[in-house]
Amino acid sequence: MRFKIEFETENEESFLIPYNYAHIVASVIYQSISKIDPDSEIHSSTSFKFFTFSQLRFNKFKTVDKGILSKDGKVSLQISSPNNELLKKIMQGFLKDSHIEILNIKLKITNITMIKEPIFQEKMEFKTISPIIANTRTLIDGKKKEWDLSPSDPEFYPFITRNLLKKYNEYYNTDYDEDLIKISSNLRFVKRKRISMKANEAKQHHVGYLMNITLEGHPNLIKFAYDCGLSNKNSMGFGMLEPVKRN
Repeated sequence: MRFKIEFETENEESFLIPYNYAHIVASVIYQSISKIDPDSEIHSSTSFKFFTFSQLRFNKFKTVDKGILSKDGKVSLQISSPNNELLKKIMQGFLKDSHIEILNIKLKITNITMIKEPIFQEKMEFKTISPIIANTRTLIDGKKKEWDLSPSDPEFYPFITRNLLKKYNEYYNTDYDEDLIKISSNLRFVKRKRISMKANEAKQHHVGYLMNITLEGHPNLIKFAYDCGLSNKNSMGFGMLEPVKRN
């Protein structure tokens, strides 16, 4: 299930938001869950959270040194999850106060729309509407090394495939294997993004990618990727997919 939430400032006043805002939006979403279910396990879980959200979409904007300037105060956000009950709590939390606050900017909710699901087929092309982060770690000479894979790295697609299957199998308590899904890209559109975020009060730096990506295989897995996002840090606003529309 997926929702689009539209916001605007009072009197359509302009506002500025920093480029690295995903962790701020994630905090707002967790706060909305707490308003409805303060004891939700999602707050303490160290496993997958099973939701994701898009980058903010501005109606009229310009980029400046310090961030993105909304010229008319209008912005929208998509949130998606395979867990319909969780999504309902998020929406109820938003509606409880009829507004959210981002960096002391008060944004009133003007519309919430449930987005119609696409028809999931055995091969579909998507574009990312929030960057994919493929963060991997290994031990080298007894020391932990961590880095972000790029789409040109041969390990990138096996990594996000394994991640998708791990999430799916945990959520549905199944044992699907890698033969059931293939993830690839022709790399015709790839945009690299440097990302800074706060996690547990520590600042993290990553490299993510906006890109077109093809999923081929079992429609259930493709639907789950659409609902939950691809690769790491989905609940921090990364890896959200939208089908590519063909004329």
